[in-house]
Amino acid sequence: MSGSAEAAGAPARPEHPPGLKRRAALIVALASVYVFWGSTAPAIKVAVQTLPPWDMAALRFLIAGTILWLWARVRRDPLPTVREWRGATITGTLLLTLGNGTFAWCLQYIPAGIGALFFALTPLWNALIGVAFYRERLSPFAIAGIIVGFGGMAYLVSPSGAEHLPVFAVALMIGSSIAWSVGQMIQRRYPATHFLQMSGMQMLIGAVELALFGALGGEQLAAGQFTPAATGALVFLVVFGSLVGFSAFLWLARNVGTVLASTYSYVNPVVAIVLSVAFLHEALTWHTVLGAALILTGVALMLVNSSRTGEAA
Repeated sequence: MSGSAEAAGAPARPEHPPGLKRRAALIVALASVYVFWGSTAPAIKVAVQTLPPWDMAALRFLIAGTILWLWARVRRDPLPTVREWRGATITGTLLLTLGNGTFAWCLQYIPAGIGALFFALTPLWNALIGVAFYRERLSPFAIAGIIVGFGGMAYLVSPSGAEHLPVFAVALMIGSSIAWSVGQMIQRRYPATHFLQMSGMQMLIGAVELALFGALGGEQLAAGQFTPAATGALVFLVVFGSLVGFSAFLWLARNVGTVLASTYSYVNPVVAIVLSVAFLHEALTWHTVLGAALILTGVALMLVNSSRTGEAA
C-alpha cells in the first residue's frame, strides 16, 4: 500500500516529525546545560588548584573554540560577517572573559558550591536591567523574587556565616554574574545561522582576552602544573563545559522562551553543591542551605512571574 501511494506521487510520511525532533533537541539541550554546567564549578575548582586561572580558562576556550571553528570549516559554513564578529566580540567578552574567566579566578578563594549560587542570580539581574534600560515594570511576584533572592545572597555572604568569604572575591563574583547576565540578554541581538561557529568565535575571542589577563597578572603555565586531577578537569571543561554545554546554552537562548532557558539558574547550583560536597568534601552548613534556599526561591518567583506574563512563549 505504501509503495503504491508513493508511486502515485503522495508525499511520504516523515519518519521523525519536526515537532518530535525539536522536543528531543530541547530535552538534550536542557539536560546538557543542567548536568554539565552544574558540574562546571567543581571542575574549575579542581583545575585552579594547580593551574593559573586566567591561563587555564584561556587554554580551555582556545582548544574548544579551535575545534568548533575547524568543524564549521569542515561543514563549509559561510565565513562570518563583520556584524557577526562584532556580536561575538561583545558577547564573548561579557560571557566568557568577564563572566566565566572572573568566575574561575574567584574560585581560588570561594567554595565551588557557593560560587555557583552567584550565577543563580542571573534572572534577578535580568529583571533589574530590564527596569533600568528597557523601562519594564515589575509585578509584585518579580519584586518579591528580587527581595528574597538578593536577601538570600546577602545572608550567604554575611559575616555571621561559617564560610568567611573574602570581600574582594565576593565583589568580583557578583560582577561576573552581572556580566554574564548582560551578555545573555545581548546574545539575542546577534542571531547567527550557524550557532556552533558563533560559539567557536566567542571562545577564540575570549581565549585571547583571558591570555592577556593572565599575562598582565604574571601567570605562567608550566608542565608541572598539569597534575592528573587538573588535566582531567580541564578536559572535562573543554568537552562538556564548552563544546557541549555552552553550545547547548546558545541553542536554548535562540530557540526557547526566556523562562525555560533560565531554569538552569536554579538547577545548576543544586548540582554544583551536591558534587562539591560529595567529591570536593566542601562543608554544607545550615547557613549555606538557608542562603541557597532563599536565592533559589527568589529565582523561582521570578520565573513564575515570567511564565504568567507570557514570557515563555
